[in-house]
Amino acid sequence: MRARRTIATLLAASFLPAFPALAQQSYSPYEMQYGDVIDVQLDTLIQLPESYVGRAVRTSGRLDMLGTTGGRIWALATLGSRAILFPVREAQNAFEMDARQWLGREIEVTGVVSLGEDPERHTQTVIIAFWTFFGPPEEKEGPPPKSAEATLEELLTRPGSRDGDLVRVVGQFRGANLYGDLPSASRRRTSDWVIKNDLFAAWITGTKPRGSGFRLDPRMKRDTGRWLEVQGRVRTVRGVVYIEASDLKLSAPPTPTAKAEAPERPPPPPPKPPVIVFSLPLDGERDVPSSSVFKVQFSKDMEVESFEGRVVLRYAGRPRPGDRPLDAVKVEYDGGRRALAVDPGDLLRPGRVIELLLLPGIVDLDGLPLEPRPAHDPGGAADVLRYQVAPGLAADGSR
Repeated sequence: MRARRTIATLLAASFLPAFPALAQQSYSPYEMQYGDVIDVQLDTLIQLPESYVGRAVRTSGRLDMLGTTGGRIWALATLGSRAILFPVREAQNAFEMDARQWLGREIEVTGVVSLGEDPERHTQTVIIAFWTFFGPPEEKEGPPPKSAEATLEELLTRPGSRDGDLVRVVGQFRGANLYGDLPSASRRRTSDWVIKNDLFAAWITGTKPRGSGFRLDPRMKRDTGRWLEVQGRVRTVRGVVYIEASDLKLSAPPTPTAKAEAPERPPPPPPKPPVIVFSLPLDGERDVPSSSVFKVQFSKDMEVESFEGRVVLRYAGRPRPGDRPLDAVKVEYDGGRRALAVDPGDLLRPGRVIELLLLPGIVDLDGLPLEPRPAHDPGGAADVLRYQVAPGLAADGSR
């Protein structure tokens, strides 16, 4: 099983290298080590943590503080669940200066995921060691300051000419880039959304698409098409325009013909067949306990009936004296986690290699058959995982 890290161990930050002047760099060297950042909802991260361990993620939630005997510990909370937070050394001072003022408000962090133990609940929890963070949007007081009118066409065709200016533009709400108007990699925060007029689009950041008389959902296409007047400061990065919004209101289209049409969508790609994405213990792991229960997670929702008679657990190689047939194996599929649990129903013989075979005929809910993982040769099976049991004495005294 994967070893849990305690909070004290993680706070030592021994598994994260130090990078100088991190806050001044536009691309974090941590991302060079842990890969491209994955945008993920916090509740998804908490429900399926194994898919994100050791990877860089960007997520948001309500900032909370735990009072423990070991000192102050931060957490990111959502819907009764939470993940433990701690900043890497380069971000710690800046975060600690403002964090107390943000308690109970939504913040966003970017960091690497691991598993550990919640210091209060003493249960397994997600831990995020983060190097980038954004606090909650500033609350506006009084009437908005005066701003100059501008158009998205002007901001895009004359890049940088209005950077830093407080402007007022009109555009059609396009949700969280639901139509692919802007490169997905140019999104800076998970809360950013898009407006567009004709061929010209910009990211709106710093506030949610809501105001007097309206509340739009960036994830729903049904909310797109509304015209908004956005007031904010302009910033251009590599030809992409960002507007740090300070005020929003509903608006009429700038002209009767200035409706931003959704681009023609390419035909959907063919559905991908399911594959194994994770297992506990890890495939090929040595010294697994004799009492292990094997868990396999799939990339898609699986048809539970297709596992019937197609999951085999066996000792590899020729039978040896004292071997007992593994005829009490129990198989259970958890549809919520897309995970299969295989209980041998007996103590495994020490030192032996165990094979978990998934046979042809196992399919997902679309009827697509399970495929072997890349660079794996399962022989005649759909896929196969192998483990070695830890050495020691079996229940009958043999080795």
